[in-house]
Amino acid sequence: MTTDHPVIWLASYPKSGNTWLRFMLYAALYGPPKRSADVPAKIQDIHRPMPTDLDPQGPHYIKTHFALTDQHPKLDQTIKAIHIIRNPRDVLLSALNYHRLNSITSAQLSSKDYAKTFIAKKGDPQYLQLGFGTWAEHARTWRTTDRFPVLPLRYEDLKSDPEAQLIKILEFLEIEHSQEQIAQAVAASSFDAMRALEIREKTTKKMNDLSKRLFVGSKDATRKGIYFMNKGKTNQSLDNIASGLDAQFNAALKDQLEEFGYTN
Repeated sequence: MTTDHPVIWLASYPKSGNTWLRFMLYAALYGPPKRSADVPAKIQDIHRPMPTDLDPQGPHYIKTHFALTDQHPKLDQTIKAIHIIRNPRDVLLSALNYHRLNSITSAQLSSKDYAKTFIAKKGDPQYLQLGFGTWAEHARTWRTTDRFPVLPLRYEDLKSDPEAQLIKILEFLEIEHSQEQIAQAVAASSFDAMRALEIREKTTKKMNDLSKRLFVGSKDATRKGIYFMNKGKTNQSLDNIASGLDAQFNAALKDQLEEFGYTN
């Protein structure tokens, strides 16, 4: 394996906390971001244009939603990965909000129809087309690989004890850290801090340019109070969309939920 431009992936199925993880790691390494665009400038996104003049010393922290296959980019440069997983029920609801954020209206995609499609396909159909796999397939490819060391994280643990999880992350990355550094990074990447930054950028004229911010979303969605930083909740119910959806979800994904410890 070449050591030029060494890569460490921040991997997840979409809507599983990858942006949160990137904010937290950025704040720990570089201090609180002044703008959301500061984060992808240092912790890049394989799904968006990336600079070609990367420092060969590295390591380079890069977000990916791809399943880990032989076709994944930059495998010969990869030295480690962090994989974050989230309850697929919460992923479903967050993905639905994300589609609304991009102006896909209820008339175009009803919440009930979307939930039923997600359940039937065991993941978002658009994400399947993009090469991310189903929710379980994605997690399995990253968490069972022997290609390189992978640190498994859970969204729920990151929410319940972000300090402990950030310490675990920095130790895995072999990065020295102080308690003050941890506290500052956790505060800067809290839900409230990130939501406040999103609102500030979306209401500031010069930050309306999508290329200058990380938090996507149409102006129309913002006016309706639909945000990228949505709720950040865990173990939500699908029955709030339609009665019986939780039972359908549990039956269809029973094996996958048990495999990854989401049986409650």
